[in-house]
Amino acid sequence: MAALENFLILRDGINQSKFMEMFEKFFHENVVMIQNGAIIEGKAKNREIQENFIKNSVIHEIKIVSFEERGDTIVYQMVMNFEIGGHVINKNQEVHQTWEYDKVIRELYV
Repeated sequence: MAALENFLILRDGINQSKFMEMFEKFFHENVVMIQNGAIIEGKAKNREIQENFIKNSVIHEIKIVSFEERGDTIVYQMVMNFEIGGHVINKNQEVHQTWEYDKVIRELYV
């Protein structure tokens, strides 16, 4: 499958709150995720971070609202509304997601 086809499945899963199911299905074992200058390498470490976020948050909405295909990279806009530590957070996030062999190999949060 092409990156766009897989991304559309991932997007629909995220929009249905199937976060970890989509992570397991579409993220490469050697994925690198970059956010706020932190570089996290490997699926196991990123899984731990994702699970901690889900466990420690009350998620009201996380939704991908738009995207653009740029070769093997999908650039998308995501809206997030969640509570963590009693604080409500509303966030618009741009993400650059690079695909390789039907899996996300790199994800950069801008």
